Amino acid sequence: MHKRIRAKAEPMRMRAVRIIGLFVAALAGAAQLASGQTASTQDEERDTRGSDSDPTRPVFLSIRPEYSAIGEAVSEFQLIFRYDAALLRARRFSAILRLELPVTGAHAGAQSAGGIGDVYGQILVPWFLTRRFAFAMGAGVVVPTADSPLLGGGKWTVAPVVAPVWRFPHGMFFVKLQQFTSTAGDASRPDLSSFLVTPTFIHTIARAWWVIADSETRTDWRLDGRTGIKTGFQVGRAMVPGVAVWIKPELWWGPNRDGHWNLKFGLVWYARRAQP
Repeated sequence: MHKRIRAKAEPMRMRAVRIIGLFVAALAGAAQLASGQTASTQDEERDTRGSDSDPTRPVFLSIRPEYSAIGEAVSEFQLIFRYDAALLRARRFSAILRLELPVTGAHAGAQSAGGIGDVYGQILVPWFLTRRFAFAMGAGVVVPTADSPLLGGGKWTVAPVVAPVWRFPHGMFFVKLQQFTSTAGDASRPDLSSFLVTPTFIHTIARAWWVIADSETRTDWRLDGRTGIKTGFQVGRAMVPGVAVWIKPELWWGPNRDGHWNLKFGLVWYARRAQP
């Protein structure tokens, strides 16, 4: 029995080592890539400060611990590592590559699991149509790398995304629309088809603080359009140039709740190129 358990766990450990190795390799080249990232304009810095929620601005690295109370005796903890790279940057548009690697623990009744979750990658192209308005579009992909069915969906999932963005002095407002559709993966796992709408308001306060208010609706097309909604409020502070922290509680509400509440934290680094 113990031999079978060890034999089953070994591929999971090897897969986790490979994924972490790839992520570390990406970070190893991040310094060179980040050195090519253009520093944000003064307007952008005033508008969003240290927030990593701005869809038009890449970060160097962020670490997000997140706890979710999903249901009775059902909970999840994630430590999400995010890395962005500006692949190109022109006067009116840019291309931002994002990679997110979650280290996850989940508990559901008598079952529990821990390990690597599903990896998420995304490319987003913001087009600045005016000085104060941009339209971002791109696509994401969810890779079924989770070590356990409790930690991921088991499906390759594509996720096209668009977001109109309005900037104004000391803040911004945008609406992200994203459709998640599974295309392949474990046939024993349920298919995924859900649509997310996330209006987000960001406002800077004083010299180093910002607040964010957002809501997200999640419509599940497999369940005849069943829609749940959660609302969050984030408070953040730029600690030193290029480094910021934030905290964000979220609450599910309405008749179709996909959880109870979430509590999220963020530690964000921004790469800046020295100015001549």
